[in-house]
Amino acid sequence: MMFSPPTLLWGSLLLLGSNTIAPAVAFAPSSCCTRISPPAAEITASKSWQAPQRRSIPALFQSNNNDSESDNALLQRFLSPRIDDPGLPLTDILLAQVVAPTFQIYWLVLNHAPNPTWLLPISSYFGQAPELAPRGSFLAPALIHGAGLAVCWLTGALAAKMYERDAFTVKEGNEGDSVLDFIGRYDTIIIKLVKAGAFASGILILSTQVDLLLEFKQYVQFGESDETDLRLLRASVEVINDIFWEALVLSSWRIFHANFMSTPSNQWKEW
Repeated sequence: MMFSPPTLLWGSLLLLGSNTIAPAVAFAPSSCCTRISPPAAEITASKSWQAPQRRSIPALFQSNNNDSESDNALLQRFLSPRIDDPGLPLTDILLAQVVAPTFQIYWLVLNHAPNPTWLLPISSYFGQAPELAPRGSFLAPALIHGAGLAVCWLTGALAAKMYERDAFTVKEGNEGDSVLDFIGRYDTIIIKLVKAGAFASGILILSTQVDLLLEFKQYVQFGESDETDLRLLRASVEVINDIFWEALVLSSWRIFHANFMSTPSNQWKEW
C-alpha cells in the first residue's frame, strides 16, 4: 500500500506532536489530583501552634491567678495594695523602727557586748569621741537604723499581702483539737509571716552588701585581710541580730493582733 507525499507529511507532523505533548500531559496534575487548601481555621491554628504569642512588657507582670482583682498584677501589691486594717501598717512601722531596735540595744547592754557600728552618736562623725557624747546622742542613730529596718519589713509585708484580712484571721477550731490542730488554725498567718520575713531579710542583706561596697570602694570577702574579716564578721552579726529581733517583735505582735481581730466582735468589722 503506497502513501502520497502529503499524506506522509501530515503523518510525520502528527507523530511529532504526540511525542512532544504526551510527556507533558503525563506529568501535569489532573483534576482528580488537585490539592485542596485547608480551611482558614486550621491555618490560623497551625500558625499559633508554631509561633507562640508574644506578651507585651506590661503583660509580663500579670500573674496567672484570676481569683481576685488584687492578683491581676504583681506591681499592684506595692502600688495599690489592699489594706483591710488601715492602722496596721503604721503600727508595724513603729514596732520595726522603735521597739525592735530598743530591745536589741537593751540586750547588748545587759550582755556587755560592743555597740553595733550603726549605734554611733552623730558627733562622732565630726571627730568627737563617742565616750564624750552627751546623753541622748544615741537616739538619732537608733531611729535612723530603725527606719531602714521598717522599710525592709514594709516592703516584705506588701509583697506577702500581710495587710489583707486573711493574713490576720485565725481559723475556727473545736474544743477537742490537738496541738497540731491548734497550730493549723494559724497556718495562713505563719506562712505569710515567713514569706514577708524572707523578703525583708533579702532586702536587708542586699542593703548591707551595698553599704560595704560603698565603704571599701570594692567588693570584699573573707580572707583578704584582718581588717576586712573583722568588718565582715561584725556586719554578719549585726544582720543576724536585726533579723532575730525584728522577727521576734513583729511575729509576736501579728499573732496577738490576729487573735484580737478574730474575736466575734471584730471578725467582720469594717475599719
